[in-house]
Amino acid sequence: MGLGGEPGPPLRQVSLNPFQSGRTRPSRGARRIAGSFADWLLRALSRPLIAPALAVFMVAVSAGFALHGLLTPLRTDYIAMLSGARVLADGGCLYCHAAQLQAQAVLLGHPHPAWDPFLDTPLVALVYRPLLALPAAAGFAVFLAASAACVGLAGVLLWRRMGLAIHGTRGLLLLALALGSVPAAWNYRLGQTDALLVLPLVAGTVLLVADQRFVAGLLFSLLLLKPQTIGLLPVALLVVGEWRVVVGMAAGAACLAGGSLWLVGPGGLGQWLTLLGSAGPALATSNGLSGAIASLGGNGAGFAAAAVLGLLACVWMFWQRRTFTGRPLQVVALGIAVSLLLAPHVYAYDLIMAAVPLIVIAQRDLAAALAAAVLLNAAHLVDTFFIISGPHVAALALCVIVALVILRPPDGAAHPVGRPARAQLSVARATTTGA
Repeated sequence: MGLGGEPGPPLRQVSLNPFQSGRTRPSRGARRIAGSFADWLLRALSRPLIAPALAVFMVAVSAGFALHGLLTPLRTDYIAMLSGARVLADGGCLYCHAAQLQAQAVLLGHPHPAWDPFLDTPLVALVYRPLLALPAAAGFAVFLAASAACVGLAGVLLWRRMGLAIHGTRGLLLLALALGSVPAAWNYRLGQTDALLVLPLVAGTVLLVADQRFVAGLLFSLLLLKPQTIGLLPVALLVVGEWRVVVGMAAGAACLAGGSLWLVGPGGLGQWLTLLGSAGPALATSNGLSGAIASLGGNGAGFAAAAVLGLLACVWMFWQRRTFTGRPLQVVALGIAVSLLLAPHVYAYDLIMAAVPLIVIAQRDLAAALAAAVLLNAAHLVDTFFIISGPHVAALALCVIVALVILRPPDGAAHPVGRPARAQLSVARATTTGA
């Protein structure tokens, strides 16, 4: 019996459903310690000028990475992107070793034994094709400007439409730690496209809150250009019945597949998969659990682990579908976070996509979100300077983010600012989509 003679919650329900209020969770001591650390960190970052200074520092780090890439654009992955664009412009075999090697030698002005293969989808080569008309440094500067614009717009959307503005400088710091993280800065150093793709991810999330589900799905489908970043998101959306989002993603995926087939044909897609397997980086260098397992048991063990763990994640999400139904923000955050944790070939620059799970966590627990963002940055630094075999501490940080997404579901939708026009990309009314 509860207070006042009212019946208390059934003990059986509390013990079996860890997602409802009044739940009992394992390891209360560990949760208490973690919560105390997060609260201490929030208080420390709330001191005058600490949060703004750290945010400026994170932006400066990204600027430093960008400057390094700008000074040596042909010693980065940008040369691989231009090589793919050159082969595509010349009508050659996009995923043939000889064609890429010849194109790269022309761009460098001389043959080079250290071949940097183009391994992205054909549409990425098409996007980079206009930059062939510019000198390498000028083209890289255009790429940096586009990346900065996309990240900046994504930050504005998260700030204004996902409730960060109410946290003031602490919300600004979370944005800097998520979108301007040290792992994300490798996009500007290497010429990778994740900084461009974070804008459709964030815009799709905002549209999902605004109940524009089909358009949100169309925007999410653009991330299939980097399929490792959202591989499990369609499954997560499907099991909770978010049909309009899934249909939007399917429509976008069909357009991307049709464009890729038009550019290289079915044979070209087969050559792409072959080249990805033969010339791609070692799986042990990947962030996430599959990379950690590959460092111990080889590539075969890593790929097998990715497949098994991915299947188990799908089964678990289906089993818990009633818990996640009606919480589209949590589902999107979970789909992205689990994809980054389990997919093979997830690298530091891909971790900019973790910004959305971190912002979703912040809607319920800002301290936990800040602690997770700090952990992700610290883990990357530890892996870079101290861990030789692979980014295994980053895998631990991703595990923490996944756990927080599950245990810290958002109470509701983002806090809208004002009452914008219906045609604008905004939240026009308070909703309960995350409840």
